[in-house]
Amino acid sequence: MAFLTLLSAIAPLSAQQRNRQFSPQDFVKRLESFIVREACLTPTEATAFFPIFHEMHDKQRGINWKIMELKKRSLPANATDRDYYNIIKEINSLKVESAELEDSYYKKMCKAIPAKKVHAAMKAEDRFHRRMLRKFTDRPGQQQRK
Repeated sequence: MAFLTLLSAIAPLSAQQRNRQFSPQDFVKRLESFIVREACLTPTEATAFFPIFHEMHDKQRGINWKIMELKKRSLPANATDRDYYNIIKEINSLKVESAELEDSYYKKMCKAIPAKKVHAAMKAEDRFHRRMLRKFTDRPGQQQRK
């Protein structure tokens, strides 16, 4: 979920700040490289880990699109609280589905590589996203955070 949010947030920012097109492929390569380095994944572990990792994110991306569409949905002026409640219920159901999906995929990852390295990869992914977001949102003249 965070991956999709970050990806959609930095795409326009990167184009504005660097005057070049955002490349999802380049983003994924940088993410993978960062995770490999930070989680100390061997080539064999990386080969086992990343297909599961990307499959999970692809499926979550689909769920996140559904959530965004539900949030954007305009109901007629005569819509009741019940109608809005049903949308909220559907959004929450999709969030639960995403969490359950994530749980099942993390179990698969822990079968493919040691849980310690899965945990390190999770932390590395979060750090990578924070750094990328900071990189694209810091304004010239502001002090860089470390």
